[in-house]
Amino acid sequence: MTELVTALPSATAVRGQNDLTGRVALITGAGSGLGRAMAWGLACHGANIAIVDRDAAIAERCAREISNGSGTRAVAVRADVSREDDVENATNQVLQDLGPIDILVNNADHNIRKPLIDFSLAEFDSLHEVHVRGTFLFCRAVGRTMQAQRRGTIINIASVLGHIAAKNVAPYAAAKAAIVQLTKVLALEFAEHGIRVNSIAPGYIDTPLTRQHASDVRERITRTTPLGRFGEARELIGPVVFLASEASSFITGSSLIVDGGWTAQ
Repeated sequence: MTELVTALPSATAVRGQNDLTGRVALITGAGSGLGRAMAWGLACHGANIAIVDRDAAIAERCAREISNGSGTRAVAVRADVSREDDVENATNQVLQDLGPIDILVNNADHNIRKPLIDFSLAEFDSLHEVHVRGTFLFCRAVGRTMQAQRRGTIINIASVLGHIAAKNVAPYAAAKAAIVQLTKVLALEFAEHGIRVNSIAPGYIDTPLTRQHASDVRERITRTTPLGRFGEARELIGPVVFLASEASSFITGSSLIVDGGWTAQ
């Protein structure tokens, strides 16, 4: 029994596994919705936060809210995730303002729901520019800095629609599936540099984006979700803190599904 007890980490170490004090987290699309909730959660566990959003006013407001409420530092950075220059400039600004980036959360989101034959090429491209191109650009820019410091955690926000099919979301689902696979490939490439890469695949979460669904669609989703409701943005805090922290130190290349049991059926 004595050997077993001494082999375990201390109670203090276990309790501190989610401690992110002094870490720097960059979150894209963080001015509202899931990004805002995840930024708040990381800040409440001690991380300094870079709020990256294409709307400068929303980013500034969110940064003030997080800084005032959590006591950690938060800065606003305006960037369009699909523009290479914006991504490089945003990364450099965060490095200058907050220091080395320990945590990257690629969360910028955009969706259009309709049958495939009704999509224009411009609409298709817009979805892939935000999700696939944006995730690639930030993983590359921040990944370079993480390789140099030989540590870091990347969390890409995918979707259950990157794992299973549904009607009227073909470009979005294809983009999210690309993120799931990109996550796995980068996990292999970055592992030797001490960088972990995982994704979170939310189900239907109550956000401004999902509130655009027609009432019959929302009713159907609620009815077919085993927990009988939409998720809440705050319910992404636990998963993102877990994947950003030492609590998940042996997890990389995984996709954590947060969907109220929707994909279990």
